[in-house]
Amino acid sequence: MISKKLRLVVIPSDPLTAYRHKSDRYLQSYFNPLQIFDEVFVFSPLEDKKYYKAGMKIIPTKPREFKKRLIDYKIDVVRAYGGYWACDMACKNKVNRVPVIVSVHDTNPELLHNTIKKADIVFCVSEAVKKLVLTKFKRSDRVWILPNRVDFDIMYPYPEDKIEDLNRKYPFKHKILHVGRKSEEKNLDTLIKSLGILGKEYCLLAVGRGNIKEYVKLAEEQGVKEQCYFIESIPNEELPPYYSWADCMCVPSRREGFGIVFIEALACEAIVVTSDIAPMNEYIKHKENGFLVKDYENQQVLAEMIRAACNDKQLRKYIKKNTRESIERFKKTRIEKLERNYYEHILSLKLHKSNCWKKIWNFLKQR
Repeated sequence: MISKKLRLVVIPSDPLTAYRHKSDRYLQSYFNPLQIFDEVFVFSPLEDKKYYKAGMKIIPTKPREFKKRLIDYKIDVVRAYGGYWACDMACKNKVNRVPVIVSVHDTNPELLHNTIKKADIVFCVSEAVKKLVLTKFKRSDRVWILPNRVDFDIMYPYPEDKIEDLNRKYPFKHKILHVGRKSEEKNLDTLIKSLGILGKEYCLLAVGRGNIKEYVKLAEEQGVKEQCYFIESIPNEELPPYYSWADCMCVPSRREGFGIVFIEALACEAIVVTSDIAPMNEYIKHKENGFLVKDYENQQVLAEMIRAACNDKQLRKYIKKNTRESIERFKKTRIEKLERNYYEHILSLKLHKSNCWKKIWNFLKQR
């Protein structure tokens, strides 16, 4: 265990105001798992004033100021979130013996800059992301998997009597839930088209931020506008009743870095329908703990899968028994311990020694 006072700098890819729907408790555990660090700072050009939030000191910092701040505040570790601008800021302004960790969460090549090559460690949320990272960051022994996490104390199945109000609000026989940004990669357009094939007994709740104009127009063209409900956002801790209530949670993504909504839904024993692509097929097995669609751009195929997910009672019963158990490896407590182990091992090494990465590699093989 590291005994000296430890200081961490994080560079979130968004301003902290973007996390306003997250509690201080969530932010503290997310940025400082199990409180391994005594002090956590946010050095970010996206902030416009100094303040204190969720146990962190937020200091507006331009890239040219970053290196000096690391020295002045005696920082031990830098953690950049995202392989693009935050990675640039951290990797272009390194200080000797202050390791830079970059977290990569997306499989979009445009969000992985060449500066990743200068990182000391790269955390990837999935094997799919790791595959992309290794196209630029060639040292595989320094690329570690750190998946997203789900809090089983928040995400759990709600009983019928706790979701009756949703049945009254949306009086359709079958309910489809889509959770995600209103963006091209979430493939809401194909899902709306499939609604026209499914018929009037089905409704769709699309939860997530973004411009809904094109989706409303598409729903009108498909004749399903009265079956579609576009909701800008629902606080994370209020999503479990929706996951539990919906007949299926369908997000037929075109690409994902990890897909936190899927493991949240599975923790709530939801019937998940999604695309048969990595990373979802890393933890969802077809007709075991969910449904995977290979031809996810085809509204007819997607509609048939949704219909099976909503109506095959025997298969639904079998899948529900497997959902929660199937993603136990992503439990918040387990991932936090893994992250803490990573930090402790990095801090226990002198990065300038020639054999340090051999020690790390041996450590990982023994886990």
